[in-house]
Amino acid sequence: MTLGEKIQKLRKQRGLSQEALAEKVMVTRQTISKWELGQSTPDMDFIAQLSDIFNVSSDYLIKDEMVEPAELPYKKRSYHLSERGKRIILVVVSAAALIAGYVCLICDYFTSDRLSWSLIAVASIIATWLMLLPSLISRTKIVLKTLVVVSAIPFPLLAILSLLLKKSVIFTLGICITLIVIAAIWTMYIIFRKCRKNLWRAFGFALLALIPAPIAIIHISACFFPQVQFDFTSDIFNSGFTLALSLVCFGVDYLLYHRKGDITGKK
Repeated sequence: MTLGEKIQKLRKQRGLSQEALAEKVMVTRQTISKWELGQSTPDMDFIAQLSDIFNVSSDYLIKDEMVEPAELPYKKRSYHLSERGKRIILVVVSAAALIAGYVCLICDYFTSDRLSWSLIAVASIIATWLMLLPSLISRTKIVLKTLVVVSAIPFPLLAILSLLLKKSVIFTLGICITLIVIAAIWTMYIIFRKCRKNLWRAFGFALLALIPAPIAIIHISACFFPQVQFDFTSDIFNSGFTLALSLVCFGVDYLLYHRKGDITGKK
């Protein structure tokens, strides 16, 4: 049995579509199709990921003479949440959110004869539920869909909070901070997508991308609240510490790259 035939067999045994497997391995569906048809071969990084997903050894995938996974010493089982498990969690989370919202409304009404703080709590509960929804109902591109929802939800939530509390600064300042945070999150997402084979390198670039975010948030907050004073010493210290961590990540990536090259050269 060839590598492609094994990938196809194991994928079907676990009830995964080509799109679902592609999402787990972070490649395109066409790539999975080419692997299964034998038109291309996954490199060792993808072999390692496939062995984790299918719970078989890398040797079974690579060596054609190994026919049955049962003959091999299995790796430690890694558990993946099934669709049924996701549905159960969705029902539980939805029920908990609904109960929490009703409790807040009832307590608020019977303690003050009107609805005040409970409306803020209900709006926050709904926003949180919406942010969790993509990860519980999506089968493919879960991270991307979750990021899209997380990027969109804060704007209406801030508008609602601003109206309920009757303070426009909540919306204006909140929008500025939200845009900075969203830009940082999407930057890190792109970095990890581009450097998915080199996680230490990805962490290094992600830490570099995070350096300006807290500084920008503090300085923008100071524009809305003049009483807030700049603390340049704290900014320099935090930036230097983050920079040092990023350099450590780059150093580890450099060492691993050359170690891998040495091993390949010896072979």
